[in-house]
Amino acid sequence: MVAVIVLGAKGGEHDACFALVKDGEPLFVYEQERFNRVKHGMSSDVSVLFEGLSEYGIAPGDIDLVATCGDQGLVPERLRQARAYLTGAALERATENVKWRHPTFHRVLAAAGFEEDRIVDVRHHVSHVASVFYASPFDDAAVLSLDCSGEADTAMLAHCTRRGGIDILETIGLPHSLGRFYEAVTHWLGWGFGEEGKTMALAAYGDPERYATDLSDLLRIDDDGLFEFDAGLTDGTFSYSTQELVTRVFEERFGPCRKRDDDLEQHHKDVAAAGQYLCERVMLKLATTLKKRTGSNTLLVAGGVALNSVGNGLIRKEGIFPRITVYPQVTDAGAALGAALYTYHQREQSGAQRYWEMRHPFLGREIDLDQVQEAAAAAGIVGVRCDDPAAFAAERLAAGQIVGWVQGRSEIGPRALGNRSILGNPATPGIKTRINAEVKHRENWRPFAPSVLEEDLSTYFEASESLPYMTVVAPLREEWREKLASISHIDGTARVGTVDESFNPLFSRLIREFKQRTGMGMVLNTSFNDKGEPIVQTCEQALRLFVSSGMDVLVIGDWVFEDKSGARVSDLDPLRLNCRRLPDRPTLLVALQDAGQVQRAIDVLGRAQVVSTSAVCLVGEGETPRFAGEVLRVDSQDGLLETAVKWPQVVFLVPWSADKFVFDPTVYHSGTAEISRRLIEAGTQDLYWVDPSGQVVSGRDVLYVHHAQPSGVPAAYARYWQPTEK
Repeated sequence: MVAVIVLGAKGGEHDACFALVKDGEPLFVYEQERFNRVKHGMSSDVSVLFEGLSEYGIAPGDIDLVATCGDQGLVPERLRQARAYLTGAALERATENVKWRHPTFHRVLAAAGFEEDRIVDVRHHVSHVASVFYASPFDDAAVLSLDCSGEADTAMLAHCTRRGGIDILETIGLPHSLGRFYEAVTHWLGWGFGEEGKTMALAAYGDPERYATDLSDLLRIDDDGLFEFDAGLTDGTFSYSTQELVTRVFEERFGPCRKRDDDLEQHHKDVAAAGQYLCERVMLKLATTLKKRTGSNTLLVAGGVALNSVGNGLIRKEGIFPRITVYPQVTDAGAALGAALYTYHQREQSGAQRYWEMRHPFLGREIDLDQVQEAAAAAGIVGVRCDDPAAFAAERLAAGQIVGWVQGRSEIGPRALGNRSILGNPATPGIKTRINAEVKHRENWRPFAPSVLEEDLSTYFEASESLPYMTVVAPLREEWREKLASISHIDGTARVGTVDESFNPLFSRLIREFKQRTGMGMVLNTSFNDKGEPIVQTCEQALRLFVSSGMDVLVIGDWVFEDKSGARVSDLDPLRLNCRRLPDRPTLLVALQDAGQVQRAIDVLGRAQVVSTSAVCLVGEGETPRFAGEVLRVDSQDGLLETAVKWPQVVFLVPWSADKFVFDPTVYHSGTAEISRRLIEAGTQDLYWVDPSGQVVSGRDVLYVHHAQPSGVPAAYARYWQPTEK
């Protein structure tokens, strides 16, 4: 029987991700951020998917279907929604954005070489729903999906069965969005995209009643949990964007937006508490509605809002459903997996389809253990082999040390679940403060999570069911709260993760070894990354954090590292990693006038010896950077073209984030883009754009997404489509 291979793709913007499914079972789920080292993977580059295919020996032409997690067929509905609250120039801008942005997810894949008849558009929230239902063992489940927005929906209630598939019961359309509301609270508090977990944690320190009425007037919730923004905000220009909500609503009601490094005052905590209270009300009421309408015994929660483990814990506590399961792949990165699973099950409706059950989350890339000695030598340290790494780590934890633990394939999703973890003894006095200050470099009021043996869960927590993914909080028993303050939040709950042998055999044994030494079947477990970084992907990245932090011990596979006395500490700027894809040849660095990363890029590339035989070309006026080589200056596009065409490799330092290269029409049609195309068409095939975060993107791969590649210019990603030698 011929295998059915489906690729799911979130091919750009935030949380870009690629998932390969063969006969209904995932082979890999690769999140862009783990590869480009930029948190949330803001991108428009899809080379990661081709790297994944190569690792598994699958040619791009072997893929039966490619599924996006967005349906451009919903553009007319999105435009109809916009006309209900926008007029004039604001409506024109929104219309242009929608008509450009939504089809781009499809066009990125077509430009990458996949035939149009093999690309399937899957509705965004259907992708979220499928990502959890088709990963579950359940024949029948209610599914609640909540996020900022899909094409036209911000929420979906569905009843899913093995026999009938996904039955959509209710949707909530734009501009009304719980995710956008919570994101606005987060931004007003001084944080950025993807930092809503800080708002959730801060809420426990506040009084929700102080501002609940103010926020209830903004987000109105009916008895069924359906919500909408205050219609009084609609004036024809207000688009309900996060920034508009912050400046025209939150600042007017609660004062100026907090700056990131400002002190957190009580009114900040109270606004966070009120925002969390409204989020919980919506989640609880929608769960109740789903129970009434489906009669199911199981609730699955998906979408970015599903990372609100406190809200999930409240649903669990109220007992609305006998079972609540929240898988780790609930964000847009998980939608790539959902799109692939949905497309597979839609295709295989004859009864021949296979139902996969997620029993563990380890679907990321394998740690590059073959590189560990080389990486250690570069870091100036030496490791030794260990016969029993689990017992060794347990011994060090029992002694109160901080242990880095890296094994096998990485977890998908944002939580460390035992393969990319920083571990501590939760009963060691001061361990929380030490890890926060010396390793994670984050706010000390934020709690850590525990990994606990499943059979010991009820000893410490008011819970007894399997909770393996750290997505649902549970109350710590009163008698343990003082001793285990390192993993307990101020409200007495913890984002617990249960572990058994079938879930993660080696990590389970580590905890058992720790229990033998301490009597406690639990360890403190936080993700292996520094502040603002994605979870580590390689030995080099793990070793860099080890030698630059207060971590005491690092275990990678069966290698152990302890002595840092001769260590060489280096930064791991994403640019330093990503510039390795640049061919080693004479390079012209083109610094655009608004690009703020010019000096940083020159310094990083210089340390990496990429630009040692290169020149810098400044466009327009501006300060001359420090550079040992030749510095040129041009004041026109024609002058730039005349200069750059002489170089075999041209690298543009641009002011835009990499996702905007194809998703923003003003960038795609900018003068810089046009000059880049002219250079490519004149023979400069090695042309790259570098964004402020350090992403390095081949111009040839992204600058022809929205129109045809000219004759003589190799197609985007053509290098991955060449037949390999047998």
